[in-house]
Amino acid sequence: MTLWQSIRPYLSGLVRFFHISYIEAKSEHRGTHLGIFWIPLSSLLFAAMLALVFHHADSMSVLEFFFYVFAGYIFWNFIADSITGSTDVIQGRFEFAIHNNLSLAGLFGKLLIDRLFAYLLNLAVLVILIAILSPWKLGVGLLLFFPFIALTVVTSLGTAYLVNMMTIFFPDLKALIAVGTRFMFFASPVFWSAAEGGGGVRGFLVKYNPAAYFLSLPRQVFGIEPIDAKAWLVAAIVSAVVCLVGYLAYHQSQGFVRNLK
Repeated sequence: MTLWQSIRPYLSGLVRFFHISYIEAKSEHRGTHLGIFWIPLSSLLFAAMLALVFHHADSMSVLEFFFYVFAGYIFWNFIADSITGSTDVIQGRFEFAIHNNLSLAGLFGKLLIDRLFAYLLNLAVLVILIAILSPWKLGVGLLLFFPFIALTVVTSLGTAYLVNMMTIFFPDLKALIAVGTRFMFFASPVFWSAAEGGGGVRGFLVKYNPAAYFLSLPRQVFGIEPIDAKAWLVAAIVSAVVCLVGYLAYHQSQGFVRNLK
């Protein structure tokens, strides 16, 4: 069996899931002139508002700060959806999985593709704006794009399953997780940076908040921040731990969460 024959079924499934995500997104915005482009447009408008309101430092121009906020905001949406969007997957998507002949892994994979579709749509707008307004930023960091996507995918998948397992055993955690995620939006460097505050509480949050390291990755890829090996190392370690714990949880949960066909 050739390599192509081995990977073809997975690529076919990936394309199928992305196509389904496109159809679902198009359906959600039917009746509008812009359609699915409302997804990046709403993110663009909100990020622009954050950039204008919270820009107060001399370390970045307004344009640079806008790129910083936009890159962080759209990736934060992906992170937040990986958490809050996974609190009741098994409890609430049973019929969807049966109807689409999906296994448990396939169900979580489908929801991951939904998140990726929205994120990549937002990311395309960011790249276009950088290419037009600050093309010199697009350099060697682009080589890190695929490692960034790989870390993002596996961490999101592991996080989603672990969150769902916790809410199965402790249903009240669903509300607590939603509140905690909103809190983390303000405690993470989405629209602020430790450099602006000269350390202090912001420096503490950047150092000990895992989300801060992940938020830095796309900014490094697209030249908004300089390459920082420490951020990649910490993100890789966090990703490895999440994936290992997620795999063990998946393996141990087979007794009561079996194939959903």
